[in-house]
Amino acid sequence: MQVNEVMTKEVVSLDQGDTITEAVEKLAYKKISGAPVLDTDGSLVGMLSEKDIINAMEMRFKRMEMVYPSLSMVSVSFIEKFEDKEVVEAFTEIAETNVADLMRTEPFTLDSEATINQAIDLMSRRSINRIPVMKGDKLVGIVTRKDIIRGLADSTNGLV
Repeated sequence: MQVNEVMTKEVVSLDQGDTITEAVEKLAYKKISGAPVLDTDGSLVGMLSEKDIINAMEMRFKRMEMVYPSLSMVSVSFIEKFEDKEVVEAFTEIAETNVADLMRTEPFTLDSEATINQAIDLMSRRSINRIPVMKGDKLVGIVTRKDIIRGLADSTNGLV
């Protein structure tokens, strides 16, 4: 079975100039957990997922603190401390950040003729949930774990 048989063809994408607020609204409204990021020419330039947003928020909870007395005689030691900051406050700090600043660049992709075995292998090895599907330089779909499971269920329909 090929990826183009199970992929989602109507891809929800983000613009690299979108704010994180705009991205979160689109992801929530479309009920998806991540999307490809396109430049002004429509070329794939990255991926943004809920995980990327949560990781950026998590960074707002941390601060570095010097350890007294230093555990080392030749260097100053620091430890991470987590702040008791509200989630909403942490989100507010990144809300106007551009998607381009948080997205993962150089996303893994598959050719539309790839097999679902190749998709499963890439998802497993790289711990990713979705892969943009390309035909040459053009984004033609996205394949998710859910798409693969649905495709497998459809292919076994009638066998059970």
